[in-house]
Amino acid sequence: MAKLPLIERSDLDDEGKAIFDKLIGPRDGLSGMYRTLMNHPVLADHVAGLGTYVRYESELDGDIRELGILATARCLGAPFVWEKHIAPAERAGLPNHIIEQVLSGDLATADMKKVYLYTWQVAQDVVYQRSIAQKTQDALIEEIGVKGLLDLVVACGMYRMISSVVFSFDVPPPEDGIPPF
Repeated sequence: MAKLPLIERSDLDDEGKAIFDKLIGPRDGLSGMYRTLMNHPVLADHVAGLGTYVRYESELDGDIRELGILATARCLGAPFVWEKHIAPAERAGLPNHIIEQVLSGDLATADMKKVYLYTWQVAQDVVYQRSIAQKTQDALIEEIGVKGLLDLVVACGMYRMISSVVFSFDVPPPEDGIPPF
């Protein structure tokens, strides 16, 4: 198993400590993924900059953003991302029955409003590197605008990238217990 050290603030030089402190900023501490990336503080800073935009500054409503992230995690089978985003999804108002439907992975029989269905479809398209269907694009542009659609695609892509780091270096899940999938 490939692993990199989970860097602590005390492991860093002054520049690294400044980046570490900046990354904590709006977050509840640094997860194993960020602590792994802190082996390369400048890269971690750039990844975190995009993450800050996606999570706290984008055009997306929180429920749409978190649904996109959870759907991406489900498609990838990425328990780390799933577990890190259950609480934010609940805080953003994403209904529990929607979270359960995404967890089951059954898009075909999902009972949810159209914007959620289309968001889930975009997450799958991003994960599997497919073109978004015109119908899906048009519906989402009507609901969340062009900027919102771009923010959604980038959010899903970012969490695909984060999952790559987590999988590549066997970053431990944030919670002990049985993985959700």
